[in-house]
Amino acid sequence: MSEHPPHSGTTEQALAARVRQLEEELASLKQELQQQQLQQQAMVDRDTRHQYAMEATNDGLWDWHIPSGKIYFNRSYLRMLGYDYGDLPGNLETLRDYFVHPDDVDNMLTEYHTALDNRRESVQLQCRMLHRSGEVIWVHAKAKFFEPGAEGRATRCVGVNTDISDFIKTREDLLSAKAQADLANKTKSEFLARVSHEIRTPMNAIIGIGYLLHDTPLDEQQQSYLSSINSAADSLLQIINQLLDFSKIEAGRVILEYAHFDIEHLFEKISRLFEISALHRNVNIVYDIKPDVPRFLRGDASRLSQILGHLISNAFQYSNTDQVIVRVAKTRQTRKQLMLEFTVEDKGTGMSHKQLAAIKEQLVFNKNLISTDKNTYGLSICSHLVHLMQGKFAIESSPKKGCKVSFSVVLEHSHLGEKTLLNQPRNLNNIRVLIVDDNTIARTIIASTARSINLQVDEEDCALNVLERIRNADKYGQPYHFVLLDYRMPGINGLQLTGLIKADHTLRKKPWVFLISAYHRDEISSADPSAVLVDEFLSKPVSESRLFDAIGQTIAQVQSLQEISPPISSDQETTALLDNSRVLIAEDNLVNQQVLRGILKKKNISCTIATNGVEALQLLEVAEQPYAAVLMDLEMPEMDGIEATRQIRAGAVSSKFPVAQIPIIAVTAQAMRGDRERCLAAGMDGYLSKPVNPELLYTTLADILRAHSVTNDHLPH
Repeated sequence: MSEHPPHSGTTEQALAARVRQLEEELASLKQELQQQQLQQQAMVDRDTRHQYAMEATNDGLWDWHIPSGKIYFNRSYLRMLGYDYGDLPGNLETLRDYFVHPDDVDNMLTEYHTALDNRRESVQLQCRMLHRSGEVIWVHAKAKFFEPGAEGRATRCVGVNTDISDFIKTREDLLSAKAQADLANKTKSEFLARVSHEIRTPMNAIIGIGYLLHDTPLDEQQQSYLSSINSAADSLLQIINQLLDFSKIEAGRVILEYAHFDIEHLFEKISRLFEISALHRNVNIVYDIKPDVPRFLRGDASRLSQILGHLISNAFQYSNTDQVIVRVAKTRQTRKQLMLEFTVEDKGTGMSHKQLAAIKEQLVFNKNLISTDKNTYGLSICSHLVHLMQGKFAIESSPKKGCKVSFSVVLEHSHLGEKTLLNQPRNLNNIRVLIVDDNTIARTIIASTARSINLQVDEEDCALNVLERIRNADKYGQPYHFVLLDYRMPGINGLQLTGLIKADHTLRKKPWVFLISAYHRDEISSADPSAVLVDEFLSKPVSESRLFDAIGQTIAQVQSLQEISPPISSDQETTALLDNSRVLIAEDNLVNQQVLRGILKKKNISCTIATNGVEALQLLEVAEQPYAAVLMDLEMPEMDGIEATRQIRAGAVSSKFPVAQIPIIAVTAQAMRGDRERCLAAGMDGYLSKPVNPELLYTTLADILRAHSVTNDHLPH
């Protein structure tokens, strides 16, 4: 039987209990350690997220230890200014000497120190920083103070800088725009105060001629005076339009009217306007139009007349001269456009160098449209209009040597104007027109005008009935070719009705829509974007010539309408014009070649055949005699008609004759919407669809040859 030491069991139990206690403490320590590790990882993750967030926003973080002056700048802060870590020390001196704009340093530091002294919790400010490249960067700084010392004054400041350069620029632009708008509003009232003076010139003409008419019989002289009154009335209308010009110019809303006009008629009207003033002032006006200036042009004749009228009026009022010379010369031209230079010159008192410099400064820097004197105001508007017409405006003057104002404008050749308005009146008997106006008198006048040019006219007084009426006419095979809508009508206005007509897919043949209004095209267009749907705008009152012009121009551009309304042409004149002409036919189909050759032979037109575009270019290059025109198929092997036309117009053909301007007429089976526009865009002069209508071919060819001969003073045979 063994013996045990006393109390040995108790000792073992105590040791076991102690071991268990230590194990529990160890487990607790492990758990605490794991929690600390998790917390540390969470802090690392949080810091990483904050860092990524700051990187994503591109905001610059900074941490300023105030007692030492040391500042921590994060990577985004440095990158914003073009620096990297280690480029510069992180302290207050770096901030002051490198980062902050020198003009803003004192204000910025004063703001922070004031906030510190006043024990404020935070501060916000805007200031300019300097990029390493020298670029100025606007920032919005938001900072907060931490860790107050014994006296309660913070010892640490942490902030974020946000780049607001784009915001500042936008704000400055808005402020500038507001200032310009305020200036424009101010000029409106000044303009209205001066407009009475502007009206005096045409009013003098009207009053003077009215007085002369009072004591003269109705003879040729009286008719001349009546013409002068009409010209003066036109001028009055232009001046009234100036009431809106300055506001449109300021807003960039002036829209030029591109229409065909006769420059001789334009100067005739100007001459009528000033004939009485010239007589009373003993001033002789000389108009010098150079021989190479085309008579027929396309552009904004009204604006051109407005500019010339103002310059001539200035020469009358300010120069004390006995002669004013108005010159027009062509400075350059392309196939479609040309630049004309206009000069208004007097030999009067002229201007001092100081006066001239002041006016030029106004024009160069686009200062007040309404300046302190009427003359400069008018010149400002003239200068703006000239720039809209892609030209330049210049003034030369010396004391006692007079003044010369010159300007250039870009205009277009008007082959269409020569044909449609002057040489080839059209037979409009088959053109059907619907006139819509709720005003009985206005509708009756327009209808009478339309019937006077032989249009087939129907009238409608209710705009709400128009769409159904157009549908019925289309359904029964008698579609309307044109619809003339009044702008202002009850229930639905002209623009809204235009949209419904254009959007109606049930119509097999949609009419061309003309809008009649007392407002101008640019006023309506700026007020309602849907105005682009309107095919043509007609201003009240609508004259026969204006309506015929608008109808004729549209017909001349639409193949289907040309077949209904061919030009009225004298067979004898057409035959004489086409007789013995030489035409190049570019056509790859043998049957089509024979058809065209046979049609041309009936008018004694000789022709040469090219089977593709390449061959056509070669034949033009080696021709011993010039061709009068080219009939060009579109789809041909090796080189199609579009590309051949482009190369001809680009001057790619070397010939003893000037072929770059040769008339080219498309003759093609392609008759889809847009084909004609594609041909004209390539440089073609006309467009005929197959099967070719012989009479339409003759008249089209004669029209283009006639226009070509007017423009170039010769007809190639």
